[in-house]
Order: sequence, then C-alpha cells, then structure tokens
Amino acid sequence: MRTARPGDAEAILAVKQAAIAELSASAYTRQQIEAWTPDDDALTEYRNATETDGFQILVACDDEQVVGYGVLNAESDRIEALFVHPHRARSGIGTRLLGQLESSALLIGCRALTVVSSRNATEFYELHGYTRVETRSREIDGIELEFIVLSKQLTS
Repeated sequence: MRTARPGDAEAILAVKQAAIAELSASAYTRQQIEAWTPDDDALTEYRNATETDGFQILVACDDEQVVGYGVLNAESDRIEALFVHPHRARSGIGTRLLGQLESSALLIGCRALTVVSSRNATEFYELHGYTRVETRSREIDGIELEFIVLSKQLTS
C-alpha cells in the first residue's frame, strides 16, 4: 500500500470501472451501472485528485499494478471511495485499505467516519463496525441510484 501519485490516475479509474461493472450487477440494473461507471473523460479529475491536499488517496498494489484504492476526505470525515479490482475482490485488500484510512483519520483527529456505500458493499462496511444511517438516492445522467449512508465511531 502506498499514497497515490498522479501517474496512478488511469489505473485507479480502471479499478473503479471494473469494480462497478462486475461487482455491482447483483445490486443495480445494467442501466444504473452504465450511468454510475465513469468514462475515460474522468481521467483528468482523477489525476487532479491525486495532486490535491484535500484527499488522502491510497492504492494497493500487486507488484506495480494498482489492484485497489481508497479515498479519505478528512475535512468532511468521510471515506469518499473504496474499490478493489474484481479479480482481487474478497482477498483482504479492501479490509487493509479501510483500516489504513481509519488509522489516518484518527491520526488527524477524526472521531467518526461516514461512507456512502453502494448496496452491494454495505455488508462489507457493516462487518467492519459501520452502522446504517439512511438510504440516499442520487441521479446520474437521468438514472436514479440508491446508496446507503453508514457511519462508524473511531477509537484509538
């Protein structure tokens, strides 16, 4: 695991695209998945995010290949994203990324974290001590998607 660099943006985007396409099929329709999956035009946004101090972005690598990533927005006490490539799902990468993001949040003074989770990832967060707060809908390209807001009190 390491801090993301601007050169990781393409790999981070690819992980998110693959994870949404392959791991969300049980929770969302094809139309919802297509709306939610970022296209390659988002690459500049991802590159910019790796260069800002507003986010802590960690990548999990297998050799030099990015196989997962997580994003902490400490200013908002929120995990913005946590995705693992489908070929590496359920191998502990997500758990390690989540643990590192939580540790980083604690170090900078966060006492609680929230995450807006996809329906298919909600159980993962619940297994790690997060509790459901509410269901939230979001419209992307005219398509409505449902997400679950969860929170967790952090302890040192």
